Amino acid sequence: MHRVGRVLLSRAPTVRASFHTATFTANSQAKSHLFHKPTLLTAAGVVVAGGYYAWNTQKPVYAEAQQQGYAGTVEDPNTKLAFPVHLSTGGGSEWKRLIGLGARQVSFLNLNVYVLGLYMRSQDIGALKSIKGWEKFDKEEFLAHENMANALLEQPVDVSIRIVPVRATNTQHLRDGFTRSLLQRMRDQDLTEDEERDIMKGIQEFKTTFPSGKVKKGAEFVFTKTSDGGLKMEYEGKDMGTVANKWLAINFMMGYLNPTTPASEHARQDIASGFEKLLCNEE
Repeated sequence: MHRVGRVLLSRAPTVRASFHTATFTANSQAKSHLFHKPTLLTAAGVVVAGGYYAWNTQKPVYAEAQQQGYAGTVEDPNTKLAFPVHLSTGGGSEWKRLIGLGARQVSFLNLNVYVLGLYMRSQDIGALKSIKGWEKFDKEEFLAHENMANALLEQPVDVSIRIVPVRATNTQHLRDGFTRSLLQRMRDQDLTEDEERDIMKGIQEFKTTFPSGKVKKGAEFVFTKTSDGGLKMEYEGKDMGTVANKWLAINFMMGYLNPTTPASEHARQDIASGFEKLLCNEE
């Protein structure tokens, strides 16, 4: 992470989310990491537990951000992992703000695998109302159908997902899970042979670009659907490369936003609540 000068924080001690309550902490040394892996056909998806979106409503205070740390954080109630309210991407050249977060859980025991958060630039969030279907944000519509999420992802803007593992794992396991999710979405769509061939080529490139090795608890992955339609991958602050495949970039994100088999319903609900707060001025 990069050193930040004075970061504007909001005093929002406790915020209610759809499923959980998260606490906004002005902790100048809070460190959080992100974990996310793609792999051929992991229909197990990427589920995330609830989170929340913090919106500045009170008199602001300032805190000094430390090296490799963030000044303002949101704590996931299930895992106690802290996520930054503002995320530095693009080598520190730009900042995005948190929309919503949650933890992916698996098995009947609801074991936490990782926590994910969705981020966008403030100016891009403000421009959402100019998109057809987003003129007046309808949370129920967003949750019921893919139309609004797809309309958002078709725009020439960056959308990032930050993933932090709750436990140690390996990149192959993560990558395979992401890939299975992508393959399932490909099967569910009416595609031509040429389109399927292009998608498979993109998935193979995604697997090749994905880092290999062991992944520590708290490691950080950031996946970005770029403004020009690529899927950029960052691991522990390092740029791992970009797959120039628009279908791959959009459908990777839709693995978290689709209403049928979302990786995490809790995260999806929290993201919807975050957009509602931002776009409907529900302070």
